[in-house]
Amino acid sequence: MNVSLRLGNRRLSESEVAGLSPGIKALVLLLGIGTAAGLFYAYTAVKVLNHSYELSQELAGQREQLEIARRLKVELGNLRSPERLEREAAARGLAAPKPEQTRGLK
Repeated sequence: MNVSLRLGNRRLSESEVAGLSPGIKALVLLLGIGTAAGLFYAYTAVKVLNHSYELSQELAGQREQLEIARRLKVELGNLRSPERLEREAAARGLAAPKPEQTRGLK
């Protein structure tokens, strides 16, 4: 691996790079791990926020669909009500059959 480190304005040789204190190497390693962990945390926080927003939109859509279904059930009940059907039949000139116009089932 070709690593280029400079001290002042002078390029360090591989032996000088290898001779860096273990404390500095550990610090660089810890900083790298910390940076990676911070980036992962930020990424997951953004994903959670996006999923939360999508979930709230879907729940709002579900509430709207449930309200529409409730209104349609009420409307269907109104359309099927016997009183309304009798009014509609009377408005169209229909009447209940006379007893002589019906036949009983055996």
